Amino acid sequence: MASGSYDSFISDAKIDGKVQTVFFNDENTTTDETSGAWTGAVWLNAQTGYLADFVSVGGSAYRVAKLDMKSGNTKDFSWENASSDLLNRQNEGFGKLGQIWADFKLPESYDGVSANVKIGRQLVETGLITISGSRSIPSAWQGVDANVEMDGFKGKIAWLNEVSRRTQSGFHHIVNEEGKKIDWVMGMQLGYTFELANQRSLELQYRNGLADNYLNAHNGNVWFKMPLYDGSELTLGGMYFYAKQDGDLWGTDERDGSFDNKAESGNLNATLNSGPWTFNAAFNYTKANTASSAESNGYHAIGYYNYYFGANTQGVWDVPTSAIVSDFNFNKEKAWLIRAEYDFSSVGIEGLSLGYTFFYGSGMKAKLVNGGEKDVAEHEHDLTMKYNFSQWGMKGLQFKLQYGYYKNDEAFRKATGQNEAENLRAWLSYNFAI
Repeated sequence: MASGSYDSFISDAKIDGKVQTVFFNDENTTTDETSGAWTGAVWLNAQTGYLADFVSVGGSAYRVAKLDMKSGNTKDFSWENASSDLLNRQNEGFGKLGQIWADFKLPESYDGVSANVKIGRQLVETGLITISGSRSIPSAWQGVDANVEMDGFKGKIAWLNEVSRRTQSGFHHIVNEEGKKIDWVMGMQLGYTFELANQRSLELQYRNGLADNYLNAHNGNVWFKMPLYDGSELTLGGMYFYAKQDGDLWGTDERDGSFDNKAESGNLNATLNSGPWTFNAAFNYTKANTASSAESNGYHAIGYYNYYFGANTQGVWDVPTSAIVSDFNFNKEKAWLIRAEYDFSSVGIEGLSLGYTFFYGSGMKAKLVNGGEKDVAEHEHDLTMKYNFSQWGMKGLQFKLQYGYYKNDEAFRKATGQNEAENLRAWLSYNFAI
């Protein structure tokens, strides 16, 4: 038995990864400045099988190379560097050991229940804590991540004390906007799916994120799925987010830049899948007041729902009304979305899909410090194309293209610092296994 256990530890080991090239051209059309780059990257993952059906170890390494970047690129938005976070802060390539972990799981002899605890440096998506994987390489966290599943119930909890951004080598302290250390961040989620009659289902989910002496945030979601005619399916959803400052580390920059004491946002959405077509509609409303003293270009600063758990961390903001350029989550904003996507597999082009989304947000007030206010709005057009190659022996090769065209009112720009933009982004990646 001991020999068989050791054999599976070796025989079930695997090495896989990704080779990808990424191109961003993000233009600030207000100031005619650009950011972005063209990079190549390699992701390499390795992990063992489970020793005694109990413990496995693994890790990941990443390398980014700069292929090209315009010499005149400048900062587009305050949270982006000249490469749009495709390279490090010196706008150069870099490498890092992004993950190294041990995973302890419940043996398979426990029928109907699966559970595991992963300790170390890893990709974490638990509660309202997440990674960022949309650039050259992903971000990662250091800590403990555990989950359990049984009979439609899913639960997860994570405790984390360091982070490695998608632009960094090594792991670093979690900090607030002023660079002061946040000792730890926790995330938790609970979910249950009720299987109803006539192939309908109801899914409930609760998620949270807690940053020590900084912020606590909560989220509740509900989705109801029901079949329609000819294989069509309708999904109706509701989402609610609530965040509140939770200590002295929620400082002046956070109060003036995002929200003062608390913020909340609610979303209603619907998705219709019918043959090759997918249609979406959604509405979102946000409340996020900044501190009364917060000013921006002669206006009282318009706040927004801040979903980060520190200046160098990532949080979840997965509402449908979040676009490529703007999150449409400003104070008193009523945001709308309509979307259509077509899968060309039905006409013989396997793996190709094309989608268009229109976002519109209004209801915000740009208030002049010296008196008076203006009604302001923003809107965005997004195009997305995806192609998963399956012909000619190219399985594992994927191409994705995104284009976002974003406009807003001048008073809105002055009161938020969010400029108009035109973004073109492309990814070509190949997933492999050794």
